[in-house]
Amino acid sequence: MDLPLLSASFLTFALTLYVILDGFDLGVGILLLLQPAMPSRDHMVDSITPTWDGNETWIIMAGVTVLAAFPVAYAILLPALYLPVIFMLLALGFRGVSFEFRVQTKRHRRKCDIAFAAGSIVAAFMQGLILGGLMQGVRVQNLHFAGSVLDIFRPLPVISGITLVVGYVVLGGGWLKLKSNLSVQQFASRCLRVSTPLFAVLFGIVCIYAVNIQPSIRSEWMSHRIALPCLVGLFAVLAGTLTALAKKSRPTMPFFLGLLLFVVGISGIVLIVFPNIVPFSLSLWDAASSSTSQKFVLIGAALVTPVVLVYSGFAYWIFRGRTPENGWGE
Repeated sequence: MDLPLLSASFLTFALTLYVILDGFDLGVGILLLLQPAMPSRDHMVDSITPTWDGNETWIIMAGVTVLAAFPVAYAILLPALYLPVIFMLLALGFRGVSFEFRVQTKRHRRKCDIAFAAGSIVAAFMQGLILGGLMQGVRVQNLHFAGSVLDIFRPLPVISGITLVVGYVVLGGGWLKLKSNLSVQQFASRCLRVSTPLFAVLFGIVCIYAVNIQPSIRSEWMSHRIALPCLVGLFAVLAGTLTALAKKSRPTMPFFLGLLLFVVGISGIVLIVFPNIVPFSLSLWDAASSSTSQKFVLIGAALVTPVVLVYSGFAYWIFRGRTPENGWGE
């Protein structure tokens, strides 16, 4: 049994769930900046209140998996990504504080909304910065990080950060179409018609730029001459469909098309990166811990994952349907 491959599969699973679940509430947070009406902002926040905090469980599980199953990769990646990781965690914490404070005040609610939106933007941008830093490659020498912490602030990571912010806006707009009242749905439709094509264009720019600056990515495109172009084509079709149906479609359609956009994008990243855990320097097997640690990680994942999935599924089921006008407490 290939234990490192199983651990890497779980890591991919956890990160995918984090991106698609926490992505929509980050997107809703970002959209608070664009909504001037206080009742609509309250309704937007109410739509994510029952589920938003549980979504971040998956990034914790992913971090623990890297630490326990791939300690060599952890020791390399943490110094390389230290700044965006720290800012991301601070922003996520800042979001939580502002979220709780806005419930307790009406006088300063707009300020809390701005703080929540700022935390959402910073967290999303830092996640994109991390992804772009990985795609441009991490310099490794003798199994140690050999670059600078400032390598992360090069053009590819910065463009990737902006792209992910816009992508989360797409997810947030889809969630609002699914869960909100008519006025907020109209607002979400307008946001989707702008953000979806912008996301597609930025995604294309990131792909082209990454191929031009990273020889390993270029070679992977040559190795996957059918799969990767098909994924890019599928991404374009989904983006075009979502843009066209943003206003006139069933409320479920924009949200699930947005999810599919991210699943397609993540699938392309996995094809490019595999079998590396530190792109493009260290494979899964070279960075793996002992078989005992691998088994510990997988047993823990087998025990904890069903609990988290059942809890999340229960929460989404209980709070299914449209968000009430006066929130879930009414």
